[in-house]
Amino acid sequence: MTLSMDNTRTQGERIWRRRSLWALFVLVPLALFEISYGSLKELIRGNDLFARDIEAGQPARFGGSAWQLVSLKTPEGIKKNRLPAGSVPLIARFLVEVGNPDLQNLWLGCSIKLVDSRGRLWSQTSVPGMPYPADGIMSCSSAIFSGAESGARMVIEANFLVPQDVAADLRVTLGVGSERPYYLRFARSG
Repeated sequence: MTLSMDNTRTQGERIWRRRSLWALFVLVPLALFEISYGSLKELIRGNDLFARDIEAGQPARFGGSAWQLVSLKTPEGIKKNRLPAGSVPLIARFLVEVGNPDLQNLWLGCSIKLVDSRGRLWSQTSVPGMPYPADGIMSCSSAIFSGAESGARMVIEANFLVPQDVAADLRVTLGVGSERPYYLRFARSG
């Protein structure tokens, strides 16, 4: 009688061990997902991941306003000896019509960058010898705190220093906090 009880107990233990192992295959991935969910959410919210392509010269509604890339060009009057060898300065200029005036929330984390066909990015930088912007021209950051009203038009510029061999291949991207993980990628005209 003790032999059959031991055999029944052993078989019952085996069944529960198998069930426990199968449960681990389900519970471990769920636990890892739960632990990393907050980080994944921040990664998606804090990065420009999905591009919306905009044709050259066309305005796009983004971050509560209408953005239009006016130009991406090399400024005149910069002395080449003040720049690193093989580099070229570029200025991206936008014309923006403010829709929703809550720019401090909608444009938080405003990021204007350049990207080439291989996916390499260039961020804004100060360029030695670059002329100061004319009156009324702002950066994205200064526009956020300008107190602009709905319907106001503003010109926003961003300065870049890029390798000369990629300058003709670059496209301008725009990301703002309220639209992430989506961002705009503007085609170059002509």
